[in-house]
Amino acid sequence: MKLLLTTLNSKYIHTCLSIRYLYSSVKDTCDSYIKEYTINESLDKIYADIYEKNYDIVGFSCYIWNVEQTLKLCSTLKEANPDLIIILGGPEVSFDSLNFINKHSYIDYIIKGEGELVLPKLIDSISKFKKHIEIDGVVYKSNELPSYSDYRYNIYEDKYFIENKDALPIADLSQIKSPYLYVTEEEIENKIVYFETSRGCTFNCSYCLSSTLKGVRFFPLESVKQDLKKLVALNAKQIKFVDRTFNSHKEITLALIKFLKEIDNGKINFHFEITAHMLDDEFMKEIKEARYGLFQFEIGVQSTNSKTIKTVNRIDNFEKLSVRVNQIKKYGNIHQHLDLIAGLPYENLESFKKSFNDVFELLPEALQLGFLKMLKGSPIRSQVELFDYRYRNYPPYEVISNKFISASEILFLKEIEEIVDLFYNSGMFMLSIEYIYFNNYNNNGFKLFSDLLAYKNEYYQNKTLSRDDLYKLLHEFYSRICPDETNKIKELIRFDYLRMGRNRVIPLFLRNDLSSITREEAVAWISNDYIKSELGYPNSHPMEIIKKIHVELFEFDIIDYIKTKGNLKNHKAIIAFNYSGEKDFMNKVTFTGGLYEQIKN
Repeated sequence: MKLLLTTLNSKYIHTCLSIRYLYSSVKDTCDSYIKEYTINESLDKIYADIYEKNYDIVGFSCYIWNVEQTLKLCSTLKEANPDLIIILGGPEVSFDSLNFINKHSYIDYIIKGEGELVLPKLIDSISKFKKHIEIDGVVYKSNELPSYSDYRYNIYEDKYFIENKDALPIADLSQIKSPYLYVTEEEIENKIVYFETSRGCTFNCSYCLSSTLKGVRFFPLESVKQDLKKLVALNAKQIKFVDRTFNSHKEITLALIKFLKEIDNGKINFHFEITAHMLDDEFMKEIKEARYGLFQFEIGVQSTNSKTIKTVNRIDNFEKLSVRVNQIKKYGNIHQHLDLIAGLPYENLESFKKSFNDVFELLPEALQLGFLKMLKGSPIRSQVELFDYRYRNYPPYEVISNKFISASEILFLKEIEEIVDLFYNSGMFMLSIEYIYFNNYNNNGFKLFSDLLAYKNEYYQNKTLSRDDLYKLLHEFYSRICPDETNKIKELIRFDYLRMGRNRVIPLFLRNDLSSITREEAVAWISNDYIKSELGYPNSHPMEIIKKIHVELFEFDIIDYIKTKGNLKNHKAIIAFNYSGEKDFMNKVTFTGGLYEQIKN
């Protein structure tokens, strides 16, 4: 039988881990193929691509971002070929599966939960034309009830929909074949590669599907190392660990961190979701010595309201978390991404503002503002009446309101999310936003973005904002708040603008005719051996270097300000932006500079 395992990823750069596990599990037992699409592609083209290959069985991995399009695709495929067998799996079909298959009768089978050991058995049963599938974790339809027990069923129009008992979680993960047995460099080129070292979570957060299973199971450490080494050798750009809490096991975590440093090829980036308050001194020592940009941490704060945290069964210590986040920030070599969730119990708008301000005060590289999703199977769904939740009854089941926060307040936070993404998470305004925050909004980051939102809505409403528009908006915004600081903010925004990459023309509103520098002065400055070395071209001729960089003169000593975060001194500074060199983990070009008067020496 000819089997296709596929999914619709949310973006082209993403890869699907689950179908790779399944592919490895059946590759030796049937004629199997793997193919990934995205939700942004034409369903007609995906349908045609699948239909024309004449598969006997197609298995889809279903998530909140793709299930609706997947169902449309399945319906079309079934209409075109009634003999095609369609199997669904994934978190979006693993709960309420019996009603789901009843509602979508063009689906032949659903695999609930982990499928690596189930799928080979199911394919074997299908190939042998078995009427009844006595396999735990399988939901299917039949013309009659099976003779075995331990199942539930629905009946509709003389068709029986059978739900077998759930399969137990795979206790020994060494039974699972590596998802990267057959991976090629072409498959993962310029994409995010997803990876796991464990399944389950030490915590029991009520909004998370991981809370439905108790305990944490680990893959054999040597197998994990072997796969990671292979992926790095295949020039993976970023490996993103999907472990719910990467640092849940101290010894394993430390061993992996050391190993990842050993296999570092100077280009790879590893992304983890960690619990910061659990980090110990030994772990901190290892990451402090890591290459700049090697590691990237995602830290779920969710809320700093203690009652909220307790109600959703989350265990956290924001004070300890803050100490570790600040410590890591001082290292200067690791990107930190902190998360908040709006719509949690007991978190009204004022409480959320406080949570936002608490987290923003840490100045992580990114502050992700998310919204509670009432996921199928999550414990918080049982509290809908208790907290008067209103939420979308279709994927991604996002919260509309609850008894603590209104629908209009949620919509307001949606707008704040957009502003935070544009002016903070984008990294386009790193220096200027920090300056505005420290000088006018200290300890109240939420008001900064609220004021930015109000300004945007008043002066840029219904306008599609270009990159230059965003810089202009911020310049105008702060110039109105602090007219005496107009020149300072212009210089800081110009610095941020130039760090984004080479620009043929600097916008008029950022130009300063009083801060011009001649090409001769720039070349003379670059001729300094120290500057050549700082720019990464110690043995190059200055006339060659000038082609790869951009030299700009600033009215204020921005280099000193960056180093000290003190006052922005009114001393002319010369700065070179290296547009041909390596970028940092915020995708910003590197730079070097000093006082303008030094070029005369």
